[in-house]
Amino acid sequence: MSFDFMSFDFMSFDFVSFDFMGFGFLYKSELLLLLPLAAFLLFGLGKKASKKHLFFHVLVAFLLILALAAPYSAEITSPKTNQSRITIISDETASMELLQKGVPQDIFEKLSGKVPVTVTSISGSQTSIGDAILQQASPENYVLIVSDGQSNSGTSIEDALSYCYKNGFPVAALIPDAVKEDLSVEIEGENELVIENEAPFKVHVRKSTENEMKYELRVTVDRKQVMEKKVTQTGRIESFDFNHTFDTLGPHTIKATLHPASINVKGLDYFENNNQYMKGVYVTPKPKVLFVTDEHDSPLAAILNEVYEVHTARSSGSLSSGSLSSGSLSSGSLSSGSLSSGSLNGMDAVIIDNQAVSTISSSEVEVLRKYIINGGGMVVVGGDASFDYPAENTYQNTQFEELLPVTSSPSNWRGGRNIVLMLDVSPSTLQSNKIGGRVLDDILSNAIVLLENEHLKDARVDVITFGSKGQDITDGFVDMSKESNRVWLEGEISKITPSGDSTSLERGMLTARSLLRGQNNSSDAEIIIVSDGGIGNKYEGDETFEQAVSCADSLREEGIGIHFVHIHSPSTERQVNPNGNYYAYLLMNKIGLSKNYNRIEPGQRVNVSFSARSDESEEIEDDYSSGALIVYDPRHFITKEISEIPCDLLGYNEVSPKPEANRLITTRLGKPVITVWRLGLGRVAAITTDNGYGNGIPWAHALYSGNDSLVITRTLNWAVADIEMYESLQLKIPDLKINQQGRVLITTREEGIPELYFDKKPMEITPLGNNMYESYVTPTTFGLHKISEKPAGVNHTEEFMPESFGIENISWRPASANYPDEYMHVGENPLFRTALLENGGKIYTAADIYSRITTDSMTRTEKKAVAKIMYTKYILVLAFLIYLIYTVYHTYNTRMK
Repeated sequence: MSFDFMSFDFMSFDFVSFDFMGFGFLYKSELLLLLPLAAFLLFGLGKKASKKHLFFHVLVAFLLILALAAPYSAEITSPKTNQSRITIISDETASMELLQKGVPQDIFEKLSGKVPVTVTSISGSQTSIGDAILQQASPENYVLIVSDGQSNSGTSIEDALSYCYKNGFPVAALIPDAVKEDLSVEIEGENELVIENEAPFKVHVRKSTENEMKYELRVTVDRKQVMEKKVTQTGRIESFDFNHTFDTLGPHTIKATLHPASINVKGLDYFENNNQYMKGVYVTPKPKVLFVTDEHDSPLAAILNEVYEVHTARSSGSLSSGSLSSGSLSSGSLSSGSLSSGSLNGMDAVIIDNQAVSTISSSEVEVLRKYIINGGGMVVVGGDASFDYPAENTYQNTQFEELLPVTSSPSNWRGGRNIVLMLDVSPSTLQSNKIGGRVLDDILSNAIVLLENEHLKDARVDVITFGSKGQDITDGFVDMSKESNRVWLEGEISKITPSGDSTSLERGMLTARSLLRGQNNSSDAEIIIVSDGGIGNKYEGDETFEQAVSCADSLREEGIGIHFVHIHSPSTERQVNPNGNYYAYLLMNKIGLSKNYNRIEPGQRVNVSFSARSDESEEIEDDYSSGALIVYDPRHFITKEISEIPCDLLGYNEVSPKPEANRLITTRLGKPVITVWRLGLGRVAAITTDNGYGNGIPWAHALYSGNDSLVITRTLNWAVADIEMYESLQLKIPDLKINQQGRVLITTREEGIPELYFDKKPMEITPLGNNMYESYVTPTTFGLHKISEKPAGVNHTEEFMPESFGIENISWRPASANYPDEYMHVGENPLFRTALLENGGKIYTAADIYSRITTDSMTRTEKKAVAKIMYTKYILVLAFLIYLIYTVYHTYNTRMK
């Protein structure tokens, strides 16, 4: 018997956590009666009363108290029902016109005589399959989806299927064949750009089938052709890149048009409305930045001059009064004085290049602090006079360092680890661990202990659970260097409950591999499995274990490390093979990683010994003093879609990221190179290598040239962030869809709700706080629309746009409206099949549905359930028998004999 004293609530007299030999109790407070019983026993032992008599009376009282507490044990059952019904979700939205028609009605007619069948339809210009699934799903209702899987509204399909899986609601699908060919076009790119700054765009052409089709793609900017291609496409999607530089301010348009050029046996391109796409672009003046530097001809300076309106200053001991004011600087000059309040007005960002802390006074630091907190941006670039240089006067423990996302002390982090923590949540983990808890409790507790492992302190961790499938509970990798992330993740782990009806280690590993493949391949990848070891074959001829071994072996060949933490529990089935060997150990032994196998008993905590990384030795650290670069966080704006940076640094500043900073680019040894954080409303970035010139001995010349310079440009753009920071009215306008609401975000520096018009109609504007507002607009026609502070004429098509644009046109913003989402993604959605299978669903074909669905709809209504088995009556009978037998025995010995 175990008693958790710390969880006892003296106010409610309730045992929050109490277990006795694996039993639970409905009325835990009745167990408090054991305390006076124990006192009575101790009192009786001190007297000369019969010990035998005392023992039997106390035993009977003990059993009666247990009976009052209503003991029970949990048992997993599989209740079955012979009754079921099928609900067909019939997708009848516009995109289904490309697929075979009449399938739901055929299924209804052929099955209605065998099992109750109903049909519910989705129609209109938007598809909300997820909402339809949630409305129809239940344990007794077998949901069959007949759709192309293209959902563009409401609850996502993935979320709906995950909900059904967790609750045991059966879902299946039949995807009709695509019988009509169709093309759609879309332009991807920013809607707000800087003048005379080359901007990248991408045109996506999607196709409903994999049949060959020929077409012409034409792209125009302000009605002038910039691209024309003749394309023969067989794949479902093709993408085409192009760049364009706008040399005038105000609104502009980009338009892509498809011209189908062939007719195949299945007919001409079906929909016409999705063969053109228009993007409205608003061009702003160059942002104004102050560049504080002693090297005006560095590669960094060249990048700045290309993108921004640069105001330069040469450091001469202090930042000058007014040096951050618009138009107050001339190149190479700096007046005397101190930075005053308000002198930063007009500057979108400050770039401080390799400046010693002695050149920045405390009053100037305070002005910079207010500037950043109110929305300004700052980039601090390293070199031989900043951060950890010079050794006798570094940034460390200074007021200026308080503004930065790093401290000027060496980082002992070796980083680069991507860890997937796989937690077994199969039904077997509900069993007692024989020490007062469940096996699942040990699995989750050890997972939390692993997160606190010294070797994982700076890793990026993704936690997935596996029962009969693998499920990502963190929605991507989490940086464990942030204490807030670790605390949040521990909380999420503590909420995990068992799911599924089996243990499929293979599915969990496949999910882990998919997640790791999405990360930078130069980082170490590890999988840690925490399981009760019930991974063996279910019956003779089953190959579940062999498939897991094959999958693990392929992961090992890809360079992914695997650790297995085996929570040993004697009652776990499929834990030991017929020869008495643990399946978990056999798995690790077969893939040559037996040293990474850890078997622990319930209640114990694991200490995984990670192998030293190949680049952690002193010798290799010397070789890598220059630093091969890796992308640590690929999801940030600065690093998005940048998979690698193939250049080495010849030097860098030794810094350590602060707890809430984002480490984006590091050397392979984990030394930070680009680190960012938010300070108030502003943004601060630390580039802890030099400006590419470095007083004639450059550390990072390659980082400022060619494609590698993209991370520098993005870092500067991120810091500038709001290129209209000092405009009285700022608008964020997305690409709009015909007959669909589009959200416009509004920021104003003026007091009161602004007055705006969409074309000539007043916009309904709702406050969000801090001078921020939102408005929803619904265009009804294709083409260009206007948002302005005064009623403006409507331009529905590009042809009404003037040939050129100038400063006189910046009084209104372009809002382009294109075809609805329903016509963008055409044909079968390949991710639909994956989402369904990963969530335990089935996919039928037209050939096998009638032979399988009737049986499946019956058997799939089986659901694992936890049943409570009560023991009160058994304990009462036992107490009565003990009392009766002892009474008869005692009476016979004392009277009758």
